[in-house]
Amino acid sequence: MLHRAARLLGLLAILATAAAACAPAPAAAPVRATATAAPPAAQAAATSAPAASASTSASGPTAKPGLAGLPPSPDRPVAKVIIGNLDTTSDVTFYLAEEKGYFEHMKIEPQFERFDSGGRMISSLATGQIDVGGGSPSVGLFNAMARGVDVKMVADRASSGPGHNSWQLFVRKELLDNGTIKTYADLRGRKIAVAAKGTTADVMLGRALEQAGLTLADVDQTEMPYPDMAAAMATGAIDAAIAPEPFVTMAVQRGGAEKWKGSQELVPNQVASTLMYTKQFIEQQPAVARDLMIVYLQGARDYNDAFIKKQPQALAEAQETLERRTRISPELLQQIEPAYINPNDIFDRAALQSDYQWFLQHGALTEPVNLDQYIDDSFVKQAVAVLGVYR
Repeated sequence: MLHRAARLLGLLAILATAAAACAPAPAAAPVRATATAAPPAAQAAATSAPAASASTSASGPTAKPGLAGLPPSPDRPVAKVIIGNLDTTSDVTFYLAEEKGYFEHMKIEPQFERFDSGGRMISSLATGQIDVGGGSPSVGLFNAMARGVDVKMVADRASSGPGHNSWQLFVRKELLDNGTIKTYADLRGRKIAVAAKGTTADVMLGRALEQAGLTLADVDQTEMPYPDMAAAMATGAIDAAIAPEPFVTMAVQRGGAEKWKGSQELVPNQVASTLMYTKQFIEQQPAVARDLMIVYLQGARDYNDAFIKKQPQALAEAQETLERRTRISPELLQQIEPAYINPNDIFDRAALQSDYQWFLQHGALTEPVNLDQYIDDSFVKQAVAVLGVYR
């Protein structure tokens, strides 16, 4: 028992180093989740039939508006699922799903727990305090996996894709205007900010420098919270930075920065965040886990309708929901570049493996990890079989 407790404390210490591995919520007082682990679902939930096949749907005279295409409500009790979020644009997938009735239709009661960093969310996933959350590929996450944290990456939560960047390398405006920085070679000796070292931002910066024959050792890399980057660039305290939206646009709006390079150019299809299930959730509530993916994927399709296809009604609904449920202002929503969320499949495995190999080659990982053990695309495949292919 003592050995197990010591092992758990060790895992939590490792996970604590990943506290900035995911994009934190916009500036706010830290919020620590206080939820306890959800009780095991009733036996009926664990043994209920899988979600309906693609040949059946919620269409028909009794269907609610907006639910056409979903399978019939499952024949099981309502199940509570605790879901971690960060109040970023990606969270609108769940918010839209809740407001449009997808959760209710699939007999899932979501309980959202807001976190101030992805690292704390991963810690709560590891200890079973939440059932579902998001995690950014990072040194901290990979090292925690190597030491036994048992979670599964089950879907794409935010990625780069054609025309969409999960990260932006932005530069002090005067350095671009006066020609001081024109190529990657001009980054030598420059002070460049990232929220935390050991994240995929390192990979993006490292790949950029490699194109000029440089390494991370050739720049002055500093850690800085995302909300502080705009002021630091405006005052000349930093020369460049790597961040996700909305922090890049906030820096541009302040007048001291310009977007320069996107992650899609440097690290194509880079995975910024993945949706994660706990082992306990999968094993104790398999039917609920399958149904939740249907809810999530339908929400991701609404997200794509809004931010990728820019369908006017869908975009207006998504922006209004984000304005109400996050701290992102309407002005920012009009200008930010949202990340891509795959509506038909899991994230790009090859891109994830490439980032992992970069960390491994640069000596950041304590032990190698077989990523296939931590990736489970069965839930996405089953959900696509039910919903059909999104086009």
